[in-house]
Amino acid sequence: MFEPTDVLTASSTESALLSRIANQERQIADALAPYEPRSATYAWLDTLRAMEECINLAMVDWDDDDFEKSLVSLPVASLLHNPSCLDDVRDRLAARFGRNFGIRFTRLVTQGASIALAFARNGIIDAAAGFWTVGTMMGYLQSRRRHFVGVLHMLPTACRGSQVVEPLDTLNIFLPIIELSALQLMGAQNALIVKLARARLGLPERERAELAMLDPLFLEPERVRMAEMPMTEKGVAMVASREPLRSDRLFSAAELRNDILMDEAAYAEFDLKATDFAAAAALVRRLSADFIDRDFWIVISPTDLDALLSALNASSALRSALVHTAPGYLACLSTYAPFVSIDNVYRSTVTLLSRFIYHWRAQSLDHRKRFQIRAGFIFEETVAVELKQQDFVVQDITRISRHEFDVVTVRDGVIWNVQCKNNFIDLDRVESDATRFARYNYGLVRAYERALAKERDREHLLKAKLSLDAIQHVVVSRFPVITDNPRIVPFSRITTFGMTANALLGADAST
Repeated sequence: MFEPTDVLTASSTESALLSRIANQERQIADALAPYEPRSATYAWLDTLRAMEECINLAMVDWDDDDFEKSLVSLPVASLLHNPSCLDDVRDRLAARFGRNFGIRFTRLVTQGASIALAFARNGIIDAAAGFWTVGTMMGYLQSRRRHFVGVLHMLPTACRGSQVVEPLDTLNIFLPIIELSALQLMGAQNALIVKLARARLGLPERERAELAMLDPLFLEPERVRMAEMPMTEKGVAMVASREPLRSDRLFSAAELRNDILMDEAAYAEFDLKATDFAAAAALVRRLSADFIDRDFWIVISPTDLDALLSALNASSALRSALVHTAPGYLACLSTYAPFVSIDNVYRSTVTLLSRFIYHWRAQSLDHRKRFQIRAGFIFEETVAVELKQQDFVVQDITRISRHEFDVVTVRDGVIWNVQCKNNFIDLDRVESDATRFARYNYGLVRAYERALAKERDREHLLKAKLSLDAIQHVVVSRFPVITDNPRIVPFSRITTFGMTANALLGADAST
């Protein structure tokens, strides 16, 4: 079974990979075809809600260490044989978040126990292990989040039959499709990306060559995350107007509006109101206030949505980003569209809208020069902090004789001159197009190689400044670049920079 970062295999000729991708696309479409679209979409939306709630239980402060331990250690896989072990946890969840929350959680873990048994019987051991406990289930669901949303966007059109999807059957129906076809499809696509990128660079094929696409916690990379942004005084003042949240809700319309406010506050210095984010933020605020159902669901007719977009003078880009229309599973994986069309209305949730607005903010800012410059400095600070944690001593050096440096560190008498390249492009623009990825990757790698050569030509400045003779030059790339050059390190691997440094020193010592 292929994971998203799986390897090239012996059958990795371009035509074989393209054939495999097309075959997996057909398998996914064929597997969904027998189901009735209305029941499938509604049932999967309910399951998506339960899965998001399960993942986010990890962030709830229970003020009770014993209960937190009992929650994450709850043995999901054995619930079919010992259902009573769920009773205390279910009752505690229902007391905190309401009876319906407890029902959704019970339904989810019961399905989890059933699908774990089915996976184990069919030898899909990694997936079965994901349902060992509630804690492992949280990790499994987090790792598949993108696929869950991808399936959602497939259902209204790929489901063409009459077979009704019952709420208790969703994991048994859709998780095998994800595990047996969708992950293999993504693995084949990533293998194709690696193959074409290496070929464009003139590198030989490798049996094991991976694509370090995602950041820790399965997060997609961006120039600068909200948590990395230092809050300005203006931002702090904005945050003070956050709406109060009910303690019995994990998600709500108020929380969605607070998410928008936090985006605006964190990036206040870049005047988001002057970007396309302003219309998107106003749209989501209106949706969360006027088209909300039970504080979670968003329901709006095409006519009302069009009128709302017109009143906000929304751009064509924003209009087209709200509903996904491109066919195929890979295309569904690449969209952040918050709406699906079912029963002649558009439906969404506060969590899907939050995902959309977060991405739209990043996209709206990404091409603004001032943001790129500021994000570059923040990226350098982020890299420096990470290297400090790996025993690299960061030096107070940014300029020598009008020559600028990014992050200069010393470890064990060796200077490590680290260039931080915050080059970035949305992965949804290149991940489903291997040729485009290879082209962009080629340009970055060649630019990084020239930058490394430039650093070697001026390394005498750092040697003289620090009175040390040993020096190493490395580039850390925000984009998940593909190359055999060990001195070009994707940021997604920054936590193992120390190991990379040891390998570079070992390679130098052996030559």
